[in-house]
Amino acid sequence: MAQQIKERKIITDKLVVEKTGKTLEEWFMVLDEKGAKQFTTKEIYKLVNHLKGLEALGEWNQNLLATSYQWSRGIRERGQKENGFEISVSKTIHVPVHQLYNAMIHEQTRKKWLKEKIIIKKATENKSARITWNDGSSALSIDFYTKAQDKTQIVIQHLKIKNSDEAASLKEFWSERLENLKKLLEE
Repeated sequence: MAQQIKERKIITDKLVVEKTGKTLEEWFMVLDEKGAKQFTTKEIYKLVNHLKGLEALGEWNQNLLATSYQWSRGIRERGQKENGFEISVSKTIHVPVHQLYNAMIHEQTRKKWLKEKIIIKKATENKSARITWNDGSSALSIDFYTKAQDKTQIVIQHLKIKNSDEAASLKEFWSERLENLKKLLEE
């Protein structure tokens, strides 16, 4: 398995007990008894969304519980989706949105911090870009968020990654690249 990213819970026992009277593990045991280990991801979500006693969590937290169940039972790894793995990395940089957007979209500037070749499939000025990565099969979804006049967040989601090892490697890769971008633009 890939180098583990620092473990963090997405839903807590405190919340689950407060809303339902049972711990996460108690609910996981209920799911085990209903055969959820053999279910698809969609079937697990459907079961959790219809289980008596979980209504008080609301749909959002029910889905978090379903995801936590899959992780705890080894059904699915963190970042694993139906069509591969996903990672997400973000960085806030002290420049206006247009400057950060241009550093991604314009090849001459991009080559200063990202040497890999990409294919820009769609770009919405100062908002987003959809890109095919240099392997030809994985993709990037990049979004830009204005935080202040001279402060912008870039969020890179790398999608359709083949396996967890590659996902861990790409998470580190993008963290380094965004740090290089920050240094370049904030000089």
